[in-house]
Amino acid sequence: MTRIASALLVTPRWTRNGGVAAHAMASAAALQESGVEVAVLTARSDGPVAGERVILAPGLFDRTLPPEQRVGEAASANYDVVHFHQAEHPEIAAYLRERGALLVSAHAYTACPSGFHYFRPGQECDRAHGPGCVPNMLVRGCAHGRRPTAFRSMYERSGRGLQTLRLADIAVSYSTAIERHLVRNGIARHALVPLFATLAPADVPAVPGRVLYAGRLVAAKGVATLLRAAAEVDCELVICGEGRDREALESLAAQLAIAGRTRFAGWLDGPALAREIGAAQVVAVPSLWPEPFGLVGIEAQAAGRAVVASMTGGVGDWLEPDETGVAVRPGDVAALAAALGRLVGDEDLCARLGSAGRRMVEQRFTAQTHSSALIDAYAAAVAARAA
Repeated sequence: MTRIASALLVTPRWTRNGGVAAHAMASAAALQESGVEVAVLTARSDGPVAGERVILAPGLFDRTLPPEQRVGEAASANYDVVHFHQAEHPEIAAYLRERGALLVSAHAYTACPSGFHYFRPGQECDRAHGPGCVPNMLVRGCAHGRRPTAFRSMYERSGRGLQTLRLADIAVSYSTAIERHLVRNGIARHALVPLFATLAPADVPAVPGRVLYAGRLVAAKGVATLLRAAAEVDCELVICGEGRDREALESLAAQLAIAGRTRFAGWLDGPALAREIGAAQVVAVPSLWPEPFGLVGIEAQAAGRAVVASMTGGVGDWLEPDETGVAVRPGDVAALAAALGRLVGDEDLCARLGSAGRRMVEQRFTAQTHSSALIDAYAAAVAARAA
């Protein structure tokens, strides 16, 4: 197999604020641990986290500049691979492909104009990117928003993302849900790389009856469904995260008369979130949209906590119903309430599910399984470029 000695990671931000940037940082550390020399090309940075070289290029995504100006110092070196994370800029991808084999990560539904990839809860979109997406956003509501004036720019941006994927020697996905999205959009060369739990589990006891949600506070994440379900269950609810719906969700908790047993903890850094996960008896992933993966699920399993999740998108990659968690239908308040009631009322069941989930994570979702699969994808990209 081709030995991979160096990789240039390209990402909009190299900052410790969660999301794709947090994944890219953890992935870079795993690569360096595996012997790959990592450099990072980014427009914003908090500095290196694992000894990688950071190339700061503030104009990286300024489309008015020529590519050689946008990439700065990165134009003067070659790499075994160039790996894009969340960058819909085909002109930069094409330029940097001259510096090494090109990989592009699809962290979500890159070719979907709205980014949500669903019509109704649990109904995954099966369309490829094309002009028909625009009337679907308007008529069928898959934009999940009320700003038709933005639809054109959304369509154009997703088109650039698709162009970037098509330039790749290998496109990287992190779940079977994203694999399906790539196949529907004609991306023939792709590799599935497992994610991994990045939080160190906190040594804190679970609080009986405590249910935790962690993620963005937006409609597609199903937090309103969780609040309505919690209103029917004798439990304490902790909601970690921020988003445009926070105020509306706090109002809903008050309307449901559960504000006194619901705590909005806001955005938390890694150690603080790990403590909240450890203190929960149950972690809920109540998504309406097809989760690209649902990373908080394996973070909870790694901590030995029981998980209840909407069976949608990539959730099935890590949740085996009644073995490593409890599955419910997306958006079904009654089903989620029944599952929560069943779990908070049965500590033995929670312990069994938590133990099984932890074993599964230790076998399939580790930094080692991630870096091994990613280096294999790098080698495949080098071979594809050579061919």
